[in-house]
Amino acid sequence: MYYPVLRARQFELIMLRELARERVLKDYILPILEPVKESYNNLNLALREFEQSNQHAYLILNPEFGQKIGDTLYYLDYIHDLELDLFIPAFHYRNNRDYIIENIKKFDLKDIMLLCGNDISMEDEEFKHLAEMPQISSITMNDPQRNRSLDRYIKTLRKTYIRLDDLFEKQVRNSDFLDIQEHRFSEEHLFYDEEKYNGFADYTVLPSEFIDGGSTPRAVVIHLTYMKENGQIWIRHFTSETNDSIANVQGKFAEAAKKAVEFCRENELTNSAIAELEDYYDREHYPGLGVVKKIGIKNHLLVVQKYLKSK
Repeated sequence: MYYPVLRARQFELIMLRELARERVLKDYILPILEPVKESYNNLNLALREFEQSNQHAYLILNPEFGQKIGDTLYYLDYIHDLELDLFIPAFHYRNNRDYIIENIKKFDLKDIMLLCGNDISMEDEEFKHLAEMPQISSITMNDPQRNRSLDRYIKTLRKTYIRLDDLFEKQVRNSDFLDIQEHRFSEEHLFYDEEKYNGFADYTVLPSEFIDGGSTPRAVVIHLTYMKENGQIWIRHFTSETNDSIANVQGKFAEAAKKAVEFCRENELTNSAIAELEDYYDREHYPGLGVVKKIGIKNHLLVVQKYLKSK
């Protein structure tokens, strides 16, 4: 099972709604959503689409980024008031055992995901007490190879154990991607099972760092992953050429899209995300940077889903 970590921004939730409509997520992909906006509107829109396909997603109730960060009741109250149980509770652990246990009891939470870093000491009895609770059914750990002792301990708990890796190599400027050749992106889908993980997670083709908003870019980049014959997932960064100013973003998109579409057609790469990109390119239409990001993420999820479906 693949667990992509998404910030629950509008374009990400639109992407999940589209994939839920295509009925390709269930049984292969279970998103982990970290809400960064105070408004529930886009979450509610996604929930309605999820209902049609019985699609679930984890919802982090104490996000580390965004407008409602920390150990609050904001998103706890939200899921408590929902008539549907399609959002599964998840908590970041950061020396906050009492907060998590208090709200497990208050809201009668079950089937909970615990997300933790690799800096937890094996002497942290509060973490162990929490991790061993029956209400905790899954644990996601960031870069588990950096804490072998904790990794081995979690594997003894008989919980669903997911490794989280930060795979996207962010550059200082978008234009820096112009000089980067295609390169290997991920092999975790090949080895997670034999390394005794129940699933694998990443931040898709976005950096783990959260940036709210952004300025008009000097360069437009389309990040597309694809499967090699050896089963590895590789990535290419299709970057605009005229990057000396912020003018003519539409033209920059056309330059990047031309490279991406030609590569996909030459290599017979196709799915609904690539088809959407081809349609914008053929119509000479610039859909906005949010849609450009949406296409890259959607394509990545479809690449992983196709592999998992074929296993």
